[in-house]
Amino acid sequence: MKMTISRRDFIVKVPGVVGAGLGTFSLPACSGGGSDNAESASEAPDSAVSDATTGVAPGTASGNAPAPAPAPSPASPAPAPAPAAARSGSTSTKSAFVPDGYRLTFGDDFNDNDVSRINEDAVGGRPGAPAWRSRYRHDRNTIINGEKQVYVDSAYRGSGQTPLGLQPFSIASGVLTISATPLAERVAPFLGKQRFASGCITSELTHWQQYGYFEIRARMPKGRGFWPAFWLLPKSAAWPPEIDVFEGTGAKPTNVHLGVIEKQRGRPGSRWVKDVVDTTDGFHVYAAEWTADDVIFSIDGKEQFRAGSHRIHEPMYMLVNLAVGSKDPGFIPDPDGSTPWPGQLQVDYVRAYSRG
Repeated sequence: MKMTISRRDFIVKVPGVVGAGLGTFSLPACSGGGSDNAESASEAPDSAVSDATTGVAPGTASGNAPAPAPAPSPASPAPAPAPAAARSGSTSTKSAFVPDGYRLTFGDDFNDNDVSRINEDAVGGRPGAPAWRSRYRHDRNTIINGEKQVYVDSAYRGSGQTPLGLQPFSIASGVLTISATPLAERVAPFLGKQRFASGCITSELTHWQQYGYFEIRARMPKGRGFWPAFWLLPKSAAWPPEIDVFEGTGAKPTNVHLGVIEKQRGRPGSRWVKDVVDTTDGFHVYAAEWTADDVIFSIDGKEQFRAGSHRIHEPMYMLVNLAVGSKDPGFIPDPDGSTPWPGQLQVDYVRAYSRG
């Protein structure tokens, strides 16, 4: 999807909100991309990743420090589908869609219900249950794309002196649920002009790699205003490039956006896939195989688009988020009275593989 707004236009600072920045960088133009320059999956969650997978890359945070305990969720998640088989951290599973020659390098099947491992500094991870960072690399009060949410976790204070008790994450029956909700009156004064709270998870501090096969099994929310995504950004903190394994739009559940964003691209880098799946009717597998020569996108194991030759040759990390609203009403219209709350992105697993 071609968006005509410059990157500068996407950035808004929310007044009076406390956040810890990480220095100068270029912000991505979209929460999950949305633009460039130019199946059958069962209802039951898949089984577990091997306990040999720690989710901690060499030279990264160890993930052993304790994290703050989660506060009660503002909304109860929808019941997760029943597991197809018993789950355990020692059961190794590889989806049938992974190309030959790949080995698992990172995985979270969300068999561990402790959401405290999703936090500001990505600490508290364990074998089979990696830690995730709960915000983008920039501070939480930097808003991009005209989005209407703040990404929070249970420890976030906003402009207040104590945690606001907002918890967008829950894990049950092997499924992570990220919930987007309208802000309650008691917390709205501490969160600037944003109207909603939601969540994101990133492997920025725990895992990154150059090339590989990246896969998520997820069910997206239906409704005006919801913008779920699974995407990759460079560890170098530059932008572009970006790889969008998927972007969904709750307003058009049968539309999925796939693609790459990079400078000076000479051919179309993205595609809208329509009427292949209903992203909200159950769990589907979205994947991208990124090699030195191509990026191949698939849904439920069926190839949908090849980006072709590219200039993306550096380590990247993964992000999963549920944004609310945007500056482009044709893509992600803002919520209205028809929007069903809470909006919930359900994730069965996130995995990364490398060759060899």
